[in-house]
Amino acid sequence: MAYTNSEITQLLQKQAALNTAIAEAREKETRLALIEMVQKMREYDISLHELMGQKLGEPAAALQKYRDPVTGATWSGRGREPQWIAGRDRDRFLTNGGNTDGPVQVALFQQAR
Repeated sequence: MAYTNSEITQLLQKQAALNTAIAEAREKETRLALIEMVQKMREYDISLHELMGQKLGEPAAALQKYRDPVTGATWSGRGREPQWIAGRDRDRFLTNGGNTDGPVQVALFQQAR
């Protein structure tokens, strides 16, 4: 709907600019928090496996192989299959196979150095 009142149009433009500024500020804050986390992990020698709650030497089967994109629920692929994946193509729900050294994490570690 196009407004004919120029004051409303100007306010809507300001609102759009503020929404953009808020999104950029949140993204910057998130990036800084991730960099700080990586630095702390290095400082205290915390591995990604430990961060995820997996102890070193624990079998890889404990890693989550599938993720429901709607709820974020995960499944290792062992035991009874959850209802959100039952009867569906499992490939659609694959995570990075439990590999925690994906491109995002690697890039963060490299950037924090």
